[in-house]
Amino acid sequence: MTNPYKQYQKTQVVTASREKILLMLYEGAIRFTKQARVGMMENKVADKGKAISKATAILSELMATLDFKVGGQLAQDLENLYIFMIDKLIEANIHNKVECLDDVERLLNTLYSAWKDVIENPRPDGVPSPILQPEEFKKYRDQLAAEGKDMSDLKRQNENEQPRGNLKVVA
Repeated sequence: MTNPYKQYQKTQVVTASREKILLMLYEGAIRFTKQARVGMMENKVADKGKAISKATAILSELMATLDFKVGGQLAQDLENLYIFMIDKLIEANIHNKVECLDDVERLLNTLYSAWKDVIENPRPDGVPSPILQPEEFKKYRDQLAAEGKDMSDLKRQNENEQPRGNLKVVA
């Protein structure tokens, strides 16, 4: 008999957009890194190894999907970051270093937050993120105010531009 929860999960993945799948991969890597920490703290070697293996597999998959032609330097930087995190996971597994797992989880959370902001709040080039760059966003908003504009002017201007099509995650 099929597990309804597993069937629901499969449907979620099959019907998800590329952007949602990217976020789901980060969520999985974060979850497995946390599970590895629990396994390490409870001295459950098999659980730790299995969770680290799954987190590593997700990072490898993320690395394999990078488009260097379109993504340029961003793709190159992400590849280096993924390699660094995989190395940290291996070090954590071999030497039981929980701080290595903490480093990886911190990086994954940062990347997850950045991608989530980009996906959920697409904005024109040059507009800082109010979530990820609050100081720069305040300066930007103040600059608009000094020019006699407000954020609604920017929104109206963007609505009058030609549509750019759907957001495409390339890195």
